[in-house]
Amino acid sequence: MRISVFVLFWGSLACCVGYGQSQAVISTKKPLSDSTAQKGLFGGRLSTGMEEQVEGVKKIQADGKAIIEDLGIKNLGIKASMLARRTAKKTPPKDEYGSIKTERRLGNYGSGTRSTLEEINVVKYVEDEAISPYVTEIWWFDPAQSRIVTGSLKNNKSAQICHGPFRRIVNQNLSEQGFFYMGAKDGRWETYGPEGELLNKQYFHHGFPVESNISYYDSEQKKIKEVIPVVFGKIRGQYRAFYAGGNVKEEGMLDDSVRVGRWREYYEFGSGGRLKKEWRYGKDKFDAQEPALIQERDAQGKIIFQQKNTLD
Repeated sequence: MRISVFVLFWGSLACCVGYGQSQAVISTKKPLSDSTAQKGLFGGRLSTGMEEQVEGVKKIQADGKAIIEDLGIKNLGIKASMLARRTAKKTPPKDEYGSIKTERRLGNYGSGTRSTLEEINVVKYVEDEAISPYVTEIWWFDPAQSRIVTGSLKNNKSAQICHGPFRRIVNQNLSEQGFFYMGAKDGRWETYGPEGELLNKQYFHHGFPVESNISYYDSEQKKIKEVIPVVFGKIRGQYRAFYAGGNVKEEGMLDDSVRVGRWREYYEFGSGGRLKKEWRYGKDKFDAQEPALIQERDAQGKIIFQQKNTLD
């Protein structure tokens, strides 16, 4: 009897153990997750050893943000972006040059291989015109000739002052292009040959070569005293000196700092004209001839000396 009971007990125990093992193998239940919020990868099950460093960086960032806010500098990136947009250079309107409104004109003259087209811009409103008294060459559009010309503007009601970009096209090829500022050459000017080759390039500022040495009577630099032309580092071109009131005092051409051609001196005022003296110098800087006085007048315009032979 005791033996039977013993066998029955161990038989039952073996069945229980076997059943438990079988259940452990075929179970499809997900294991319980660890809710202890451990640090590291995979909930703390894999550590990199850098968790403390990451926490330190986060703390530094938080402290820095707090300092910036204490200084009153909030949304720094947004404000910088807005400021950049506000200060960005705006493209000027196509119908303006130097903040002056312009109108487009087309010149057309010549025929055959000399057929010329000019793309011109002029000052739109007469009240905006402000011709410089210091510039000798003023360009304007003449509707009667359908082209730009240079010359006196006195009593010329049809003159339309050139202002803004300009192009001249001869026989369908670009011949010349540049800009005008109130009738005076401005910015970069280029001339081209019949094959489109660049022949010359020069820079101007309101009628004068951009490298020119200009002196003034006033600190505001509105009253010009003297203009010494400088082109590509050499003193070359038209020299002009002025009285404080704006009238020309002396003018002539320079070739590498040497006076050439005709030079004129003027009185500041004169009832019969302002010409005082006229001189003749060599044709170029290599011409060594002595300057010759051609003519001299008094303040009333009366000739007091004149050379007999005035041929150049």
